Amino acid sequence: MKAVHFATGEHEGVWNMAFDRLIMELVRENRWDFVLRTYGWDPACVSIGKLQTIRREIDSEKLIGDGYGLVRRPTGGRAVWHETELTYSIVARLDHPMVSGSISEALKKTAIPMVNAMNSLGIEVAVSPLEKHRAGGPRTAGNPCFTSHGKWEVGTTDGRKLVGSAQARSRGVFLEHGSILFENDQLKILDYLPKDTPQRLKEIIRHQLADGIACVHEFRPNLEMSDMQNALHESFSYILTVDLEYLPFKELEGKRLSELEYECRNDL
Repeated sequence: MKAVHFATGEHEGVWNMAFDRLIMELVRENRWDFVLRTYGWDPACVSIGKLQTIRREIDSEKLIGDGYGLVRRPTGGRAVWHETELTYSIVARLDHPMVSGSISEALKKTAIPMVNAMNSLGIEVAVSPLEKHRAGGPRTAGNPCFTSHGKWEVGTTDGRKLVGSAQARSRGVFLEHGSILFENDQLKILDYLPKDTPQRLKEIIRHQLADGIACVHEFRPNLEMSDMQNALHESFSYILTVDLEYLPFKELEGKRLSELEYECRNDL
């Protein structure tokens, strides 16, 4: 089994999503069986789910005008503010034992190494098969990802959300995105909700983003993102019973990645 890990550092949102789409293509072509990628965002960026309508979720003109990024994810879910976090993606063929089965089963499988990584760093976390929706429910417009807790998402033992994740399946390939929050930057999205968002809903969202979210630095103030990256590498290697091979990402930069960046830039 060919299992690899790309640590790509910080890039703008369209590059990040283009790179994950490129990995999906290469997994579909059987170049690798399983890919873990860890990365960050520069500048800070809002990503929206693949089925969302931008104008219902974000004031894109104001966001971009203030120097932040905006991109559509290939995965589902709702709007996420990406800034002080370690983001991960998992790409594998749908029949890979790490992600096979129903959506719920795949969510549970990928949560196990995440929990183990957190525990190894002294961060006590919990997962639940139940969904918890706040701030108006799962389909309310202008309702960011971190106002709800999805099935098997990683949170603290007091019920706050620490990791937000979303999945997609496309032509035989599995993709999961996850945001591991080091600081709670999610409140910043309130400044960029659509202009017609009711004030009452904004206040509900503000409360949930302030009180319903946990972050890594609450528990380990001096923990570096590289520490979390290494913990994920070791945890997934253990579960897969094979040491993930670190690969340089620069070798994948080229014409196809540029084409995918163009597509991502125009998919808004």
